Amino acid sequence: MVNMNKVKNIVANISDIFFQFQAKLQFFEREYLRKYQIEDVTPSEVKVLYIIGISNTKSMSEIANELKITRGTLSITVDSLVKKGYVIRNRHKQDRRIIILYLSQKAIRIVKHYGRFFESLFISLAKRIKRDKLHVFDEVMERLNEIVESNFYEGVQDYPELLEDDEEYTSLNDIEKELE
Repeated sequence: MVNMNKVKNIVANISDIFFQFQAKLQFFEREYLRKYQIEDVTPSEVKVLYIIGISNTKSMSEIANELKITRGTLSITVDSLVKKGYVIRNRHKQDRRIIILYLSQKAIRIVKHYGRFFESLFISLAKRIKRDKLHVFDEVMERLNEIVESNFYEGVQDYPELLEDDEEYTSLNDIEKELE
């Protein structure tokens, strides 16, 4: 049977790999944008454009909530994108306090390229995972999203205690059995 230290090492390895992935992803997002001569927007700005594009007329507050950023941060980003000609800002017809964001034609091109970047990334990944295991990856990504959205980090103080004391980890015995 695999001991708790082995499980902790696996969790630490997953954590390291995920950290490396995030850092590399930011680099390659920039490189991909440069490849298509999209050099006047940052990956963070492209994410805002992407959410505006798929949201189809949501308010600034709704977009900020979806991106998990403050309205102030979004406002600064949108100001920049408006100046660059990527975003059109309009007031809501019924409630003038609400600002609705739209993409310009120039921005739609960027959003399409950005979408292709991620589609290509995950198609490449899918090709490297055995077909019968692809559903596991899908489930892992769904669970990861659920965990991130659950404010899991509140009250977390020490990594080893998290593994030993948290009720969510009582199934580590099941993980240990799988690793045998």
